[in-house]
Amino acid sequence: MDNRLQQIATALGITLPGAYARFLETEQLQESRLVTDLVNLYGTEDLVARNYDYQVQQYLPGYLSIADDSGGCGIFLNTTETTLTVYTTGYGALDPGCMDVLSDDFLQWAQQGYSLEVLREAPAFIAARHAEKNLLRNEWIRLHQALSRLETEKPRLDLKTYLLQKRRLQQEIQDFETRNAGKSYR
Repeated sequence: MDNRLQQIATALGITLPGAYARFLETEQLQESRLVTDLVNLYGTEDLVARNYDYQVQQYLPGYLSIADDSGGCGIFLNTTETTLTVYTTGYGALDPGCMDVLSDDFLQWAQQGYSLEVLREAPAFIAARHAEKNLLRNEWIRLHQALSRLETEKPRLDLKTYLLQKRRLQQEIQDFETRNAGKSYR
C-alpha cells in the first residue's frame, strides 16, 4: 500500500480493504470524480475529509464512506468484513440497521457502472414496514381512500349503487376502528 493510502488508514483508524486499496491505486483516484451522473466517488485527497465531515467513524465504526449519491446519501464499505459489500444510507442516518445494500461486491459494483439500485433493503426499514402500527395505518388509509374514490365516482353511479357501496365502506371503517380501538395507527 502506498504512503498516501497508509496515511488515510491511520487518520481514520481503519484498515483499508486490499481490493479497495488496489482499486484506488489502479484507477489513480486522487481527486473525487463523478463516475455516473449521480455517484461522486471520493479520491484519496477527499476520503479523510468526507469521513471526518460526516463523523462516519464515530457513528459507524469500521465503515468507510467512499462516495455519495449527490443527494445526501453516502456510499460505504465495512472495512471489518472479508467481503466488500457496498452500502448506502443518508448521512443523517448513520446506523448499520438503516443501511441498504447496493452490491455484495465492491469491484463488481464498480465494473457494472456504480448502480444506486438497492439490492437489499435495510433491516430497520423492513421491520418498520411489517410493524403492526404501520400495517394498521396502511389498512386505515386504504379504507379512507376507497371512500374518497367512491365520492369522486358518485356522479357516474346510480343512487342505489352509490348508497350501498358507501354504507359498506362506512361499516368496514367502523368495524376496523372498533377492532383496533386503543391501538395507535394514525
